[in-house]
Amino acid sequence: MRDTTLTRVQSDVVAKIIDYIRREKLPADSRLTESQLAEEVGVSRSPIRAALQLLTDKGIVISAANKGHYLARDGSTLDALDLPISPPPDVSLYDRIAMDRMRDRVPEQFTEASFMRRYEVSRAQLVRTLTKMSQDGLVRRSTGHGWIFMPSLNSAEAYAASYRFRIIVEPAGLMEATFLLDRPTMERCREAHEQMLIRAKSGKLSGREIFDTNAKFHEMLAIMSGNRFIAQAVEQQNRLRQLSEYYVYDDEDRIQTLVREHCEIMDALSARDQIWAATLLRRHLEIASRLVPPFAKSNSERTA
Repeated sequence: MRDTTLTRVQSDVVAKIIDYIRREKLPADSRLTESQLAEEVGVSRSPIRAALQLLTDKGIVISAANKGHYLARDGSTLDALDLPISPPPDVSLYDRIAMDRMRDRVPEQFTEASFMRRYEVSRAQLVRTLTKMSQDGLVRRSTGHGWIFMPSLNSAEAYAASYRFRIIVEPAGLMEATFLLDRPTMERCREAHEQMLIRAKSGKLSGREIFDTNAKFHEMLAIMSGNRFIAQAVEQQNRLRQLSEYYVYDDEDRIQTLVREHCEIMDALSARDQIWAATLLRRHLEIASRLVPPFAKSNSERTA
């Protein structure tokens, strides 16, 4: 098959469609509509249409004129599927820029010209990478050819203060009188964690994917609290910490620990034991706060 290079957004959409098919255990011949997938993935129909075309090219989806799209095989058979999709060519540049920002090697505001010199890349390559980072909420355009990094936790003091705040707020959310258990959402969250373990074993899991699953878990708990201020606070913390924690879970043991602790919290909630769930959540955050973020690495590791 022809190797295919996707943008970060396209890769994310394809991965989310595959996860949806696996999660729902869809049988062969199941119909896949653009509107349904757009709602499930949270994007417009245009990237869904492009993703379905790619999956059709790979023989995973069948496209029939005037009939739409249908799954060519059972969703369960996709677990071990190795799609011949190449990562975007600018991933390493993305990570270099992100790590440099985390270690405070580059300023909050910068120009394309200064980064072209620093990283010895073309303007086209740099703009592609910065566009991906903008889509991930890490940077935004300024005036002219200028860019600004979004606020992040790029100091040990800010990182520690963020976790102290979360330890106060998040467990309290589970004890709110307005707390309402959302079993279907929690079940989907559990399945996403199981898929994360499978992908980790195959070595195909990125730090960004781990963070996204982790963040969605904490936002799910905050939303179930029924307190919109807690939900907003957790969402804001996730935006601030995404850059610092993209690179924290760098081995399978840490990923397994994260999944185990999250599942223990969900088990306690399923058993209607909110007090124990809150205790486990507090312990989970306290343990996570001790993980060493990139900006706290030793100077000997700080190579450009």
